[in-house]
Amino acid sequence: MKNTLELTDNYKIKKSLAIIVRLFIFIFFFKKLIEKLIEKYMNKNKSQISSESSRYIQLTKFQTVLRGPSSNVAVLAIILFIITLLATWLYPNSFNFYTPGNLAVLSQHIPIIVIMSIGVGTLMICGEFDLSIAGVYTLCPFITASALNEMGWHLFPSVLIGFVVALVIGFANGFVTTRLKVPSFIASLGMMFFLKGVVRWFSENPETGVPGSISLSPPEWFFNIMAGQIFGSFYAQTLWCIFFAILAYLFLNLHTFGNHVFATGGDKDAAEKDGINTSKTKIIAFMICSFCAAFAGLTSSTRVNLISPGQTFSGLELQAIAACVIGGVYLFGGRGTVLGIVLGACLFGIVGNLLVIIRAPGEYTSVFMGFIIIFLVILNNKLGLAKNKKDL
Repeated sequence: MKNTLELTDNYKIKKSLAIIVRLFIFIFFFKKLIEKLIEKYMNKNKSQISSESSRYIQLTKFQTVLRGPSSNVAVLAIILFIITLLATWLYPNSFNFYTPGNLAVLSQHIPIIVIMSIGVGTLMICGEFDLSIAGVYTLCPFITASALNEMGWHLFPSVLIGFVVALVIGFANGFVTTRLKVPSFIASLGMMFFLKGVVRWFSENPETGVPGSISLSPPEWFFNIMAGQIFGSFYAQTLWCIFFAILAYLFLNLHTFGNHVFATGGDKDAAEKDGINTSKTKIIAFMICSFCAAFAGLTSSTRVNLISPGQTFSGLELQAIAACVIGGVYLFGGRGTVLGIVLGACLFGIVGNLLVIIRAPGEYTSVFMGFIIIFLVILNNKLGLAKNKKDL
């Protein structure tokens, strides 16, 4: 019996690896095809102006999008969409990606990653990192639940105190980074450990000394606003995700603050010479990042009506950073788009979901995810380098 189980497990592993290898081969050749099509389009529609009249090249809006950092991840998203359609057509009984149940799971899970990634991406464009968002994600709903259930506060002040704590944490990270000149990686790393200790202290059972979960039982109308079902497989989290994405786009692309963020991340010294208060910009970006993490945590906790201290060890901060990098955000700041961040987070969530659907062994899921993240980032960079060479 034991040998039979081992053979079954080995067969599942080999089958999962074979499927992933086939997907990567398909992505590689399809990527080449997309590159050729983009190159053909760019060469066909690029209107050169004579050097006597102007030295610039007129670009259409579509060409401008193709040259942006989000174009690479958009190509990957299209490829993944085609792969899922083909898999659904070839294996309709076993590949359950487009079933209502799975779409409902994606509609509730992916928006959480997207909202956190928007905050992290804004900060990364500004040239900084925040590793404490997993602690904020857990601590702020914990404070809200404690104020609501144990202290008897009303809902509004309970939610407000959670967000205020998040903003204070973001301000502290920004202050230590900008005023005390501590690298954001070290400052937020210290804050991460501090918040993990605070969460453990908040959740510790005085009788047993063991951290325990706490329930969050808000009114039904609040649950419907934060995590309720709109229709079919469409949930409120998706609406909040769209709202945050639109708001981030407006601030980063159509507001002075967005110009300051890109200038600060691109060249801090040049930005300061232009009169931009880079320290203030970074502190605001830290506060936005913490607020997004707190909102994502509150939304997730409202859905499950439970807050666990183990969430601080879930690696959410690394997932959000990985999603931003996949989405074309430059690690050293100054480059990135909201569209790329959203698509990168969606790709990250969908790939994890696909590993579950193809029944990849649970103990190897993290290995597969790490490999896929590295592969997607390399592919993203290759697409960007190839595109930049063609533009020269």
